[in-house]
Amino acid sequence: MGIAQFITRLLQGGNYARRVEKVASGRCGHERRILDSIPSVREHAVSDIRGIGVLARACTAERGGNTGEMPSDPIRRESLALIAAAKRTGCFVTAQDVPGTRYTIRSGESEVRMSQKEQVYYKIKNPFAKSHLKKHPPEYALFEHVIHNILFPDCRLDFLGVAEDCREARLVFRQDAVRADTRPDDGQIAEHLRRLGLLPDDRYSFGNEWIFVTDVGQDSDNVLLDDDGRLRFIDPILGFKQPLLDKLSDISTLEHEIDDIIYGILSLHDA
Repeated sequence: MGIAQFITRLLQGGNYARRVEKVASGRCGHERRILDSIPSVREHAVSDIRGIGVLARACTAERGGNTGEMPSDPIRRESLALIAAAKRTGCFVTAQDVPGTRYTIRSGESEVRMSQKEQVYYKIKNPFAKSHLKKHPPEYALFEHVIHNILFPDCRLDFLGVAEDCREARLVFRQDAVRADTRPDDGQIAEHLRRLGLLPDDRYSFGNEWIFVTDVGQDSDNVLLDDDGRLRFIDPILGFKQPLLDKLSDISTLEHEIDDIIYGILSLHDA
């Protein structure tokens, strides 16, 4: 039985941990690490979906209502829908209340604050920045951190709520600080993503049938090499392909399809 079959059974709750461990121990360490992380990845993915489920449904309702008053620009329309939905569901936060004692970074994508005491970053992200690179409709920006956390669970983005800046929506996240100053080279990055089943789509992005990842080259600050030699993907740009968009289109059934999404995104195969 191959790795894919073991993962499927493991996700379905079968008691196959020892057999998975035995098979994984004979393969490369990276595959073993992925296998060991699968249960927690699934648990966190379901938690992420539940955490944004009410907001996502409320946002869908906002898009469908007041059509005569909503702007025609899709990004502007989605931004207003997110803000209204967040206020209605109790997910709205003010930027002034976001923790962080020291201003660190501000770019077109996000404002990042660091709490030295907690050793965490708080990110106030513009969900529509670099939308031309993501290539998926703006209404799916709310799901990007869910996919990020499935792919890169050791650099989780914990969703805290929606903020507003000049009448535009911002998504607020918490992320543990990574202690690393070294950047891997392009070969190391490509090899890590290959082991996740993400192959070069073009010169600057890697993907499979579900998603693509870009802005991850050695000149980017989105990938670091920690003291243990592990690649840490902080906040790369994610784009969704049609099979994943089809899954995300119905938030009411998404939680039940998390296994399918994890399996598809990781695309593990026998070595």
